[in-house]
Amino acid sequence: MMSKPRGTKRIWHPYRAFFIIIFSLLYELNVWVYAMPKPSPGTLVWLMAAQAIVVCCYWFPVWASVAVLLLNGVGEYAIPGYGQFTAYFMFLAVVLISYRTSARIAAALWFVMAAYTCIETSVRPDAFSLYGCTAFCMVYLVMVVVGRFLAWNDQRNEQLRRTVELEAKVRQLESNQYLAAYLHDALSQELALIAMEVQLRNADPSRSDDERWEHVGEYAGNALDDLREIIMNLRDESMSLRLSENQDKDIATVLEHQGREGDELLHRHGFTGDTEVDVIRDADVHDGDVSGLVTLICHEVYVNILKHGDAAGRYRVRMEETAARVRIDYENDIAEADETKTHGGNGIRALRSLITSMGGTLSHDRADGVWKGHVELPIGADARARTAPAVNAHSAAA
Repeated sequence: MMSKPRGTKRIWHPYRAFFIIIFSLLYELNVWVYAMPKPSPGTLVWLMAAQAIVVCCYWFPVWASVAVLLLNGVGEYAIPGYGQFTAYFMFLAVVLISYRTSARIAAALWFVMAAYTCIETSVRPDAFSLYGCTAFCMVYLVMVVVGRFLAWNDQRNEQLRRTVELEAKVRQLESNQYLAAYLHDALSQELALIAMEVQLRNADPSRSDDERWEHVGEYAGNALDDLREIIMNLRDESMSLRLSENQDKDIATVLEHQGREGDELLHRHGFTGDTEVDVIRDADVHDGDVSGLVTLICHEVYVNILKHGDAAGRYRVRMEETAARVRIDYENDIAEADETKTHGGNGIRALRSLITSMGGTLSHDRADGVWKGHVELPIGADARARTAPAVNAHSAAA
């Protein structure tokens, strides 16, 4: 089984880390390798202080960047030899401030940096040529554009995440709506007959209780059969979770199809992982009830990963079919903001009753930020032999 390595920490702000590392590397090479002449010890102390402030930009991007700009602006005139090394950090500060603030602040920052460069060129003609002044202003503009692009990209990713969550909720609500309608149509008649028998018992005591209980048992058995038929066959063409397309397929084909569809769905939304399908090719097991239930289980597994999984983490699904059983194991990293309770949601609870009625088992657990689940279903003669006692028990109780 695959899980998140213990003791490893994720880089929560990759953009900041990337720019800090790149500009710091260029800066250190300029100080220690390419500097001609080498800076004095006093200047080195200030240069290393600037480097320390830049590292703090990872946690405090705006205020640390402002501190870098102020230190560079003052140090360029107050510290001998300081100004020839710090252009990289000024570019870094412009990127981070533009990234973490608004477009207006980014535009104002570019205006300030361009004005500062032009004034410095006027006051110190030996510091910048006209070409150098123009080049620095354009580089500042590029840094502002890069910062705003990163901010826009973060906003877009957040919107995509919310869209995925809403899509999963809509799909679940749609399936629940169709299921509720079918339950009402199929079960309302049997439940009404049961209620009528109870009312007639009080209104007309001439009939024997044995006869009335026999009718109640018959109605309850019909309701149970209808319920199982609804869940297993959902054949209406208008339903998003219809199972008619799988009714003539063997279980191995259903597993491969659901695994492929689930991987495509998760990969399309940024998840990494895979589904492993291990089937017996020559088994050719056709069981309509199990095929329908397997389809519902796979749908629930992949939708839950989509809703509650960490897109930056990984998932793994393993499906196995033998001549006697179908087994599905799955696990995924849970998003930090997820508040899923370990006992599962409505979908899992509904599936548990169906799986149990088919003689199977369902278990799941949440530990160390990883959700793990296990489903096992008997197929063929074993499934019918294990579900028959449950049906007979209902009839006997009636």
